[in-house]
Amino acid sequence: MPTLIRNLLILAAIFFTGVTSALAEEWLVEKANQQVQYTTDKQTWQPVKAGMNIPNKAWISTGPRGRAVLTRGVETIAVQPQTLAAIITTESLFNRKTEVVQQHGKLALDIEKRSSPHTYVHTPFLAAVVKGTSFDVTVTEKDASVSVERGLVQVSSFTGGQTTDLGPGQSARVDQSQSMSVAGVSGAPTVSAAQPSAASVPAVGAPTPIGADQSRGNGRGGDNGDGPSGGFESSGGSGSGNSGKMFAVGNGNGNNGNGHGNGGGNGNGGGNGNGNNGNGGGNGNGNNGNGGGNGNGNNGDGHRNGNGNYGNGNNGNGNG
Repeated sequence: MPTLIRNLLILAAIFFTGVTSALAEEWLVEKANQQVQYTTDKQTWQPVKAGMNIPNKAWISTGPRGRAVLTRGVETIAVQPQTLAAIITTESLFNRKTEVVQQHGKLALDIEKRSSPHTYVHTPFLAAVVKGTSFDVTVTEKDASVSVERGLVQVSSFTGGQTTDLGPGQSARVDQSQSMSVAGVSGAPTVSAAQPSAASVPAVGAPTPIGADQSRGNGRGGDNGDGPSGGFESSGGSGSGNSGKMFAVGNGNGNNGNGHGNGGGNGNGGGNGNGNNGNGGGNGNGNNGNGGGNGNGNNGDGHRNGNGNYGNGNNGNGNG
């Protein structure tokens, strides 16, 4: 009897070691060029190099010529130029769920086939649910699209309340108005009604995700925002909700525009930030400086073509 118990314990140890090893597998960088970086704190960027593991929940950004290939077992994610995305893995004893948060750019995914959905792609305009397939997801400032090479992908709009199942050779596109269009080499897929919902990822240049006013919550980052309940934090800035900011494709990090304003006029912050609303005779707080010279003033956001990586647009402060 003691021998039997000992053998059972050994087998159990081997089994659970194998399960833990399989579930704990990280995304390995197979290929990457110099225009690929990642961040885990939304402040400090590190170069992505071949042979390294990408930390869980890290944001990855690529420049105009940046490319990277990530692998995890038989699964592959190819990150194309000018892309901003994060990969979040949640594990339990016998299950692993992968969530890809894609704010901009293009990803080519080849996902292991399983009996139940295990990979989810969140974009500002649509969401995709995957059991196992090879497909592309492209996100711009105005729309998002999914095209399937192999397998089956369920694509849903948010406030538009539409869903469709895409097979090989089929594609779907959802725009800012949440209107879904579909196409297929051998026939377009059927579009069905679905329960409307709020997006969890804001589009580049947008202060909040689509439908965020339908799901009110306290946004983190200094102010009470109308962030989506349970939504993802934006890729940069101080937090989620309305006060969260996104990265812009620009040249480096935007500097704080700290300068002296002209009384009664608009104070110009030193460096790259433009301090607005300078109050004569007092201290005016400039709002939303332009990050790196290439970002848009409102949110420090903006997708521009440049040779740098994603830069942070910081607030410019001007003294009136």
